[in-house]
Amino acid sequence: MQKADRLCHWARDSTIPADNNLAERELRPLVVARKVSFGSQSERGVQTRETLMTFLHTLRKRTDDPAAALKSLPDQLAQNPQADPCTLLFGKSNSRTP
Repeated sequence: MQKADRLCHWARDSTIPADNNLAERELRPLVVARKVSFGSQSERGVQTRETLMTFLHTLRKRTDDPAAALKSLPDQLAQNPQADPCTLLFGKSNSRTP
């Protein structure tokens, strides 16, 4: 078997999870919410939900307090209207995605 030495590497290092479904566990609440609300009724609704969820999940992973980061954004933009909101929220500019 190829790479047999990597098959049980999680047994030697407790910081490595024994499964690989972190992404699936993170998506589950969104999938359940979409199911019970009958999903989006249009393609534009689907795209909006995808964009918002990507933005919010990224913010949650990159900041200690996403709610505080969002709350302070309008004040920061009022002080400097030329500022890049992405830079203010995430600490670096990225024109494609948050």
